[in-house]
Amino acid sequence: MLPPQAPLLPGLIETYLDRCTIEGKSPRTIRGYRESLTRFSRCLQEDGAPLEPDQIRPDHIIAYFVRFAALSPDTRHRYFREVRCFWNRLRVAGYTDNDAFRGFRNVRLPVRIVQPLTPEEVARLFACCDTATEIGRRDCAILLTLLDTGIRCSEMVQLDLADCALSERRLRIRQGTGGKDRVVPFAGRCAEALAAYFADRGTAPGPIFVSAYRGQLRDGFRLRAEGLRARLHKIGDAAGVPRVHPHRFRHTFATWAIAHDAREIDVQHLLGHSCPDMVRRYSATYGSVQAAERHAAFSPVDGMVADPS
Repeated sequence: MLPPQAPLLPGLIETYLDRCTIEGKSPRTIRGYRESLTRFSRCLQEDGAPLEPDQIRPDHIIAYFVRFAALSPDTRHRYFREVRCFWNRLRVAGYTDNDAFRGFRNVRLPVRIVQPLTPEEVARLFACCDTATEIGRRDCAILLTLLDTGIRCSEMVQLDLADCALSERRLRIRQGTGGKDRVVPFAGRCAEALAAYFADRGTAPGPIFVSAYRGQLRDGFRLRAEGLRARLHKIGDAAGVPRVHPHRFRHTFATWAIAHDAREIDVQHLLGHSCPDMVRRYSATYGSVQAAERHAAFSPVDGMVADPS
C-alpha cells in the first residue's frame, strides 16, 4: 500500500478558508485571505519551491517576500501577517512541525499622525451645505452623524430607518467590523439635523441616507460608499478643506472625545474596536498636538536661554 500523500498548500489553504468561514469572519476578510494565500502558493510554484509544508525552507519564504520589497510598508505588513497566521494555524492543527517563519519579523510600520479636522474647517464644511434644499439638509445630517458618532463609512451606508431611534438619540450599527452589533448615541444638534432630513426623506422603510439625482432625493435608493466619499470630497473642495473623507471624521470624533476627557475604553466601544490599540493611536495624535501647544511654556530658546543680543 502506498503511503498517504502529504497535503499540499492549495488544499490546506481551502481548508483554512473554510475554517475562517465557520469562525464567522466576514466575506471581505476571507476574500483578502484568499488573495494573499493564493499569491503565496502561486509564487512558490513559480520559484520551483515545494508545496509540501514540511519541505518549505526559510530561503523560500525570503524569496517570496523579496518580490514585494518595493511595495508600501502597510501592504508588506499585511502580506506577511496573513501568510504567517496561516502558517501558524497549520502548525497548531498538526499539518506540519516545520517552523519556517522562525526568526522572521514583520516590517515595522511607520507611526503616522492623521490630523483631525479643526473646528474652523468643520464650520467651513457646514457652511457649504445649503439647508434650504433637500440635498443640503441631507448633507448636513451626514456630516453631523459622522462627526457625532465616529461610525465607519461602511456602517453609515448600511443604516436603515429602523436602526435610528430619534427620540432616544441612538443608532444601531448592525454587523460592524468583526460581525459585532453595537449602539451609538448622538446629541441634540445631530438629532435636529436628522429630523429635518427625515421630513424630506419620509417615513418609508429602507436606507436612512439615500442618493440624489438632479437635485432631488431618490426615494429608496441607498447612498453607496463610493457616493458618500465622492460627496464628502465635493463638499471639501467647495469649502477649501483638503482630505475630507469618512475616516477623517472618525479620527476627529475620537480625538475630540479624548480631548474632552472621554475614557479610552468609552471611545473604544463607541468606535467598535475589539482592542484599545487603535484608540491609543488617536490618543497619540492628541498628545502630540498638546505637546506642541505647550511648547511655548517651556521653550528653551524663549524661556531658558539668555537673549544673545
